[in-house]
Amino acid sequence: MKFTIMSKGDQSSDTLASTMKEYLLDFGFIMDEKEPDIVISVGGDGTLLYAFHRYYNRLDETAFVGVHTGHLGFYADWLPTEVEKLVIAIAKTPFQVVEYPLLEVIIRYVNGSKESQ
Repeated sequence: MKFTIMSKGDQSSDTLASTMKEYLLDFGFIMDEKEPDIVISVGGDGTLLYAFHRYYNRLDETAFVGVHTGHLGFYADWLPTEVEKLVIAIAKTPFQVVEYPLLEVIIRYVNGSKESQ
């Protein structure tokens, strides 16, 4: 299985991401930032939302899981103390898919142009 890890960028998130990467490689997973089967977000909701945005074209083929290292989180289901359990769950358990609704935003400018995101 191919994976990638996206970190918030602070020291604790980067350290946790590095540890998880080592564990997943030990389980035989392949690091692939281009076409991952699973994206692991280490940070808060903003990091997970950034991961959704980055892999927007692969939402149907990619699973996302969040490890919460931020202050307040609604989407990240795992805590830093649970990363070993998370890695084992990823390696041994079929994914449970939970879908969240996504918004498409259309921005209309005063000059009449518009942008869709």
